[in-house]
Amino acid sequence: MQDQRAEGAQGADGNARLTGAVGVVLLALLLVEGVTILQVRHLITLHIFVGLLLIPPTALKLGSTVYRFARYYTHTPSYVRHGPPPPLLRWTAPLLVIFTGAVLLTGVALLVVGPEGSRQVLGLHKASFIIWFALMALHVLGHLKDALVLSARDWWPRAGHSRPKVPAPRGKGRRGGLVVVSLVAGVVLAVALLPVASPWANRPIRHDGAAQPGNPGILVEESSWR
Repeated sequence: MQDQRAEGAQGADGNARLTGAVGVVLLALLLVEGVTILQVRHLITLHIFVGLLLIPPTALKLGSTVYRFARYYTHTPSYVRHGPPPPLLRWTAPLLVIFTGAVLLTGVALLVVGPEGSRQVLGLHKASFIIWFALMALHVLGHLKDALVLSARDWWPRAGHSRPKVPAPRGKGRRGGLVVVSLVAGVVLAVALLPVASPWANRPIRHDGAAQPGNPGILVEESSWR
């Protein structure tokens, strides 16, 4: 029984480390994506590439979080001992999942419809992004410290030297492999779909706000990205 409890504790700790590690990776990618938003007309290719790259790591983060949720509410002892997130983060987590999906799905939809048919989808993309950003900022503030500490214990072994009595959870290589595989999958997805984004990347950039003959509405959409 004691061995089972120890194994269960390592499972909960391992899940927390995986969630923290992929969370740090996502934060770094989101910072890059945020920079592209500032000059999105000129950095549209990078914006699309990073947006597609985000999809697999986001799926991994969602999977690890849902797994913790399921194990907690099925009363797995180690997950119960870890406890739930603070109430505000717990209550807003479903909304964060919904709007994360909305941002990613509308972003992919923009690639499908292209610039000429993008007005409504672009509006949904922007609106969902605004709500998602507020929710994401709340969760980053609530989890950033734990994410940095937990991921450091896996990726930098000396980071845990101050806690010698706490056994490190098994599966470090598997957790690191999952993060790496999600990034590789994101790069493959981005490279595969980037040609679909060529209508966005090849849009003519005008600075006088005038629409071009035979191409109405595109310049209006371009300015709305900023």
